[in-house]
Amino acid sequence: MRILKTGKRIGQAVKNVGRLRQILSTFAKHGFADIVERMQLEKFLPSRLAAFASPQVDRSMPERLRMAFEELGPTFVKLGQVLSTRSDLLPEAYIEEFTKLQDGVLPLSGDIVRAQIEKELGIPIEKAFAEFNPSPLAAASIGQVHEATLFTGEKVVIKVQRPDISKQIENDISLLAFLANLLERYVPETQIIGPTIIVDEFFRSISYELDFKVEANNMQKMAENLSTFPEIAIPKVYKELSTNRILTQQKFEGIRVTDTKALEAANIDRKFVVQVGSRAFFKSIMLDGLFHGDLHGGNLFILPGNRLGIIDFGIVGRLSPKSRDQLANMVMALLTEDYENLCFLYAELGAAGASIDFDGFQRELRNTLSPYMGLSLKDLNAGKILIEATKIATKYEIKVPGDWMIVFKAIVTIEGMGRTLDPDFDLMASGKDLIQDIVRSQYSPQKLTKELLWISKDVAALLQVLPRQIRWMFRKFAQDDFAFEIHSDQLGEMNQVLDQNSKRLSLSLLTIGFMLTSAVSLSYSQGWMLGEYPTVSVIFFSLGVYSFLRLTFL
Repeated sequence: MRILKTGKRIGQAVKNVGRLRQILSTFAKHGFADIVERMQLEKFLPSRLAAFASPQVDRSMPERLRMAFEELGPTFVKLGQVLSTRSDLLPEAYIEEFTKLQDGVLPLSGDIVRAQIEKELGIPIEKAFAEFNPSPLAAASIGQVHEATLFTGEKVVIKVQRPDISKQIENDISLLAFLANLLERYVPETQIIGPTIIVDEFFRSISYELDFKVEANNMQKMAENLSTFPEIAIPKVYKELSTNRILTQQKFEGIRVTDTKALEAANIDRKFVVQVGSRAFFKSIMLDGLFHGDLHGGNLFILPGNRLGIIDFGIVGRLSPKSRDQLANMVMALLTEDYENLCFLYAELGAAGASIDFDGFQRELRNTLSPYMGLSLKDLNAGKILIEATKIATKYEIKVPGDWMIVFKAIVTIEGMGRTLDPDFDLMASGKDLIQDIVRSQYSPQKLTKELLWISKDVAALLQVLPRQIRWMFRKFAQDDFAFEIHSDQLGEMNQVLDQNSKRLSLSLLTIGFMLTSAVSLSYSQGWMLGEYPTVSVIFFSLGVYSFLRLTFL
């Protein structure tokens, strides 16, 4: 299925030659003409390659790549933002530059926004909202946010998707898929980061982000999961005023968690807010398997009553029950300094092959993480340690799924913001009891009984069909005189190659034989002659030429 999707995108890329030229010329302008040349795409540049050949020596390669992404617009800005989370694949210099990428776009005019809302809702905007502010609160590459008031008096914000942005991103991703395949083919050093895999993951994540109904569902699900935390607030979604491209939600009036001066002036109990936020965070990850994937200062507000408000659920992380158990085991391995077990967990997580240098991986992991050994939980930055461990795992060809980097980055962000609000904040201590409970629950009688029940069902299903399969196998074996027949796609190809080579050999021998006979018969001067040459010699020479031509075009 993935091959079919990639093929479809490559087919679409051929139709977008104009955009392809723009992308390649932008990269060439910023000093990546050699990469364009190695991918054999210099013919798509608008002028001679030499015009772009001199790199910008006053800027680093990561900076130039970030500038190229900014110039190419929304799709590449979003891709750069995704890459900024992949410190396991990219050097720190690239991560720092991609982190600087912002959605610096001009806001849409009020008339365009009004038309987009009316088109999506199917009614005039005056019938949907009592008041609507045409000036945006914020503008981003995918959409922008406007204030409005419902007829009930409730204050809301409307997230409006830019017209045709979905089509634009789809076209760009088809080109990215095309370029990623060429990168892996002609620039082999890029294979370690897996360009095609990155594009596939990016396509999946951006598809969810472009569907506002998915975001609305994420908000409602998170609100249900955290309903036991009255101190946590998630905006209410107004489904009747929302579509795939319009999202109407409750407006929060609060103080951003990064505005420390305002928090002090408002006499906010920051320690209390941090503790509540960290417990809710651990519950979301460890118990619910659904958590906010883009936590930063702009998405967190302190509301009246020391409540923590969370907005913008376009990017969420998901962990299966098995993954939650693995994460709990990884954190416990850190807390107990059991780095050997941590290596085994990474190998299982990254589906490591049998050829992995496990001793080398374990040795390097221990040497890298040894400075953290003996530190108190307060001084232990678990997120950064897990990211460092992931970088080492990548070196040993243990490819950790991209979704896990969202988890690790979320832990880093929570730790950083928590210590900004409360210098004594200890994330691991606040979640230690929950993590220990989860690890213990893996061996609880209830869970073991449940897993044993599933195993029993699978074994029962296998035993039900196994005698029939064995009986059929022996019957078939006896019918074929106890002979095995081996089928392989490669055997067919080998047969074709052998058949072709045998034909080449036969034609070669015939060509040599005809030519030698022609040469020998030249001395035979009796009988029919064609000009100065004996007829027999001409015939054999003609047969030799014919055989040679057959051999050439075989």
